[in-house]
Amino acid sequence: MIRWAITFFLASFGVLILGVPTAIIGIVDRSRRAVAWGSFVWGKWVIGASGCRLVIKGYENTNDGQAKFYVGNHQSALDIPAVLVALDGRVNFLAKRSLFDIPVFGWVLRLNGYVPLSRKNARKDHVRLQHMLTNLSRRPVSFCVFPEGTRSKDGQLLPFRRGALKICKRSGLPVVPFSISGSLAAHARGRFLVTPGDIQLTFGKPVPAALVESMDAGELHDVVVREVAAGLEAHASSHNDG
Repeated sequence: MIRWAITFFLASFGVLILGVPTAIIGIVDRSRRAVAWGSFVWGKWVIGASGCRLVIKGYENTNDGQAKFYVGNHQSALDIPAVLVALDGRVNFLAKRSLFDIPVFGWVLRLNGYVPLSRKNARKDHVRLQHMLTNLSRRPVSFCVFPEGTRSKDGQLLPFRRGALKICKRSGLPVVPFSISGSLAAHARGRFLVTPGDIQLTFGKPVPAALVESMDAGELHDVVVREVAAGLEAHASSHNDG
């Protein structure tokens, strides 16, 4: 309970002292270096406060300096800071609309380039996504999405929403599947408890943009789900061997 309170406090406090100023700087700083730095440091604070150790594999699939669309499973609120740390803060997220209603936090998300999605208003989603895709065509930046749409309660992979894969396909970016495990054991949804442990994050090989374009959404869906599932199986195997 105490560790959870400390983690929650640092996550909230970090938004104020890191997110607000770096988001404001990001308005005029086209390089977005300040935003990336603030996101990375915030992620480090949250993961550090949780007492977890982030184990990253496949980093070589992310660090060529090119924008990519990262697609993976979702187990815990710790997944976002874990991804931010692994990618040095250089990634935006497609996130559920309710997060943008949180005072200050939602404002920071918008200024940092995150895109809200609401299953209840497809028309607004279409406008937001079209704006995002137009900006990507002019200035590519990396994005991340959790196509399950919610956190898994038992760690099992939930069905991926094909709409999320359609967005990836339209982005014109290479798609990188990733698998994350251990975050559920560290912090499960609805529990005021954080348990230190390893969070394993594995990035698969990118699916080249040209290949993504040649696939239909169903083919891309199958490729990504297969890679994410394989990563989770590898995590489970290494844990059992250990």
